[in-house]
Formats: sequence, C-alpha cells, structure tokens
Amino acid sequence: MIDGLIEGLSNIVDPVLLGLMFLGVMIGIFVGFLPAVSGLLGTALMLPAVVGMKPLMALPFLLALHAVTYTGGSMTAILINIPGTGPNAATLIDGFPMTQKGQAGRAMGAAIASSSLGGILSVVFALIFIPIVIPLVRLLYSAEMFFIIIMGLSFLAVLAGSSPIKGLMAGGLGLLFSFVGFQSTTGIPRFTFGSVFLLDQLNIIAVVIGLFALPELIDLATRRKTIALCESAGIGGWTDVWEGVKDVFRHFGVFLRGTVVGYIIGVIPGVGAETAPFVAYGQAKQASKHPEKFGTGIVEGVIAPESANNAKEAGALLTTLAFGVPGSAVMAILLGAFFLVGIVPGPEMLTDNLGLSFTMLLGIAVANVMAGIVCLAFAPFATRITKVHPDYLFPVILVLGLTGAFAAGAQILNLAVVVWFGVMGFFMNRFHYSKPAFLLGFVLGMLFEHYFWHALNLQGPFFFMRPVSLLIILAIVLIFVIKPLKAHFRRASRKRPITEA
Repeated sequence: MIDGLIEGLSNIVDPVLLGLMFLGVMIGIFVGFLPAVSGLLGTALMLPAVVGMKPLMALPFLLALHAVTYTGGSMTAILINIPGTGPNAATLIDGFPMTQKGQAGRAMGAAIASSSLGGILSVVFALIFIPIVIPLVRLLYSAEMFFIIIMGLSFLAVLAGSSPIKGLMAGGLGLLFSFVGFQSTTGIPRFTFGSVFLLDQLNIIAVVIGLFALPELIDLATRRKTIALCESAGIGGWTDVWEGVKDVFRHFGVFLRGTVVGYIIGVIPGVGAETAPFVAYGQAKQASKHPEKFGTGIVEGVIAPESANNAKEAGALLTTLAFGVPGSAVMAILLGAFFLVGIVPGPEMLTDNLGLSFTMLLGIAVANVMAGIVCLAFAPFATRITKVHPDYLFPVILVLGLTGAFAAGAQILNLAVVVWFGVMGFFMNRFHYSKPAFLLGFVLGMLFEHYFWHALNLQGPFFFMRPVSLLIILAIVLIFVIKPLKAHFRRASRKRPITEA
C-alpha cells in the first residue's frame, strides 16, 4: 500500500498532468457556475476528448473537472438563488438570505473554503479507511439502504424549524411529487394524467428554480431594490471573503460533521448526489444550539452542505474503484471512461493498479486546492452582482433560470414545471411551509420507494430484522429522541438551582 501511495504522489506532481488537471478545474468551475449544466453533462461532453489518452492523464482530468463543479455551483446559489448544480440546492437555503443581508462575500468565502477543504479531507479519509470501508460496504443491501433513506427523511421535522407538522406536510407533498412517472419496479406510470412528458419524472433543476428562484425574482421585481437588502452593506471585498474562510474554522465541528456525512454517503452506491448536502444540513441544524436561525441566513447553513458536497466524491470514487459499482451518476460516466482507456475497474484497482487509484484520489485533493484558489480570487468580483439594480438584473436572472431549466432536460415543458413550482413556492412562503423540507422529500422519494420494493422482494416482509438494519433503526430513533432529551435535561438544570435555594 505504501508503494502505491508513493507512486501516486510521484505521478501527481507531473507538470503535464497538473496542467491538464488545471484545465479540467477551469472547465468544471465554469460548468458549475452555469445553472443546470451539471458535472454530469460536463464530464459526458469531455469523454470524446480522452479517447487515445493514457489512463494516467485521462482519468485524473475527468475527475478534476467533475470534483469542482459543486464549488462553482455554490456561487450562483448564493448570489442569485439559482443552484449551479442540483446538490447546491441545499446551499441556497441560508446562502441567499446571507446575500440579502449584504454578506455575499462572507457566504462565498465560507462555501468555497468548506467545499475545497471538505474535498481534501475526504481524500485523507479515503486513504486511511480503504481497508475498513470496503468490508462495511459489502454489508449494505437494499434493506439497509432503505433505512438510510428513512434516516435522511427523518430530518424533515428538523428542517421545518418551529412548525414540525408543517414540515412533515411539506415533506410529504415532496414525496408525492417524486412519485410522478414510471413506478420503479413495475414500470406502471403514475400521476402523469396522460402526459408523455411526465413519464420521465420531474426534473430537479426545474423544480428548484421554480420553488426557490421564481418567488424571489417576483419579490426582487416588486420591491425595486437590489438583492442585498441592506443598503449600507458593501459589495463584499477581500475582507468579507476572508471572514467567510475563517468562519469554517470557527465552526470546525459543523465542517467536520458535514465532511464525514458526505464521505459516508458517497461510499454507499446509489444514494444520490443530492442526498448528502441535505442530510448534512439537517444534521447541522439538529446539533445547533440555535436551530431556529437556520434558513434566515447563518454561515453554518452554508458550511454544512458545502463541506458534504465535495466530500462525497472521494467516497463515490472508492466504491467505483473497488467494486466497479458507480457510487453516483457521474461515476457511471467515469466507469465508461475506464473502458475507453483500457482499464477494468474492480478489486484489481486496489491491488494491481493501486498506483493509478492513489493518483486519482490525490487528484481530487489537488483539484480542490486549485478550485479553492481560483474561486476565492474571483469571489470579491462576483459579489458585485448583489448591488446591480433589479431593472437590469431581473431579465438576466429570469433568462438564465429558464434557460437552465430547459437545458436540464432539453424539454420546453420544463418551463411549465418552473412556473407551477414558482406558484407553489409563493404560497409556501406566504403560509410558512418549509420549502427545504419539500425538496428533501422530493429528492429522497424515488430512492425511498426503489429500495423499499427491492428489500421486500429480496428479503421478504421481515427485512427490517437484519442486524445492520436494526442498528440503523436505532440511529433513527436516537435522531428523534436526542433533541427532546436535551431540552428535558436543560430544563432540569435550570430548575435545580432554584430547588436548592
């Protein structure tokens, strides 16, 4: 193993490889910055470019491109409330309210630093836990995956803040919308009302743009003020960006937990790229001493999802390398790239091709360092958008959002989806229903149903009796029990001095 690590280190300092990776990083940041042009599309478009390349050059290039798209995507989520990629949807929950407070520079500094450092730290985890993670992954079957999704859904009430009932209702509505389209096991169409367009399910980018961006755009146009509501606030210079970077270390526990959540979810095949940042956000809110402030524009709400976003990539790569089972949709494309350059993924990647595997893992860390430097340098200039008058900004953001929704599936009817969910988002704002809870239900709903039917078919009605499943169920119970217990002990500690007196 040490020999493979040394080989990987010697490979990664090759000037040609570093130059190629830097090109991939610049493409990845640009792709992430454009709404709906995800790392999935960017990686797919670059596949023809790697034909004929050596594996040592081609695979780190593609990984560098994909690994930093979420860093670029966080910028549009924070600045204009439109996520550059699907997983950045969790970032806009607190990122955009920070921009409205005149803290765009701070939010971007925190997002870029936590995203880049999370990606680097996850590589360290991957290098340390390679001997441990692989046996653990083999213990996870459909039943365990189902309960992991349940664990994610258990954060619905947490995301709702002071009204858990409304949070559960919003999450349930999100679940309902996730069932639109073909049923995962029988192929029977549901809730399509005879529409061929709805057979392919609702596109998450169109849903997010409608739910979050459109109501804010309407508000921006009607109030006739800039995005930054605080008129006396600056546009966010180097000082503000650096303050955001320091916030990551001030809230290091939030950052570390988000990174661990992202890495673990990344290791598990099929859980989905959008899951990790929402689970990390919900966990950070639950662990916070002031959960009611989440969603109002606090920096912890930016750090948690962004640290998970890039951290999951090292975990997903490890699963792809070890088993030939893609840990995410992009890793499935990367799997195709393996075959294009003559490499067969599987257990041999951790034995015969260990040097290449370490080169790829280290490449993720190097790409995150490059992306962090580039994005931090660009951030103070990007924040100027928050002071542009809405007469100029409104049409640009509207066109960008609608173009992103259309590009996400090349379907003109995605624009109708944006309008529908824009109206829903307006009424959810008005009656104080949690949009993040709705989005979490929507994101996890398809996986929830898929793993439920697989577990039922493969393990029977008592699939929940498996030992690992019981451990996950215990963890779910603790999620609901810990907060009331903490509140009880806090009340008891307040009463004790009075009684003693």
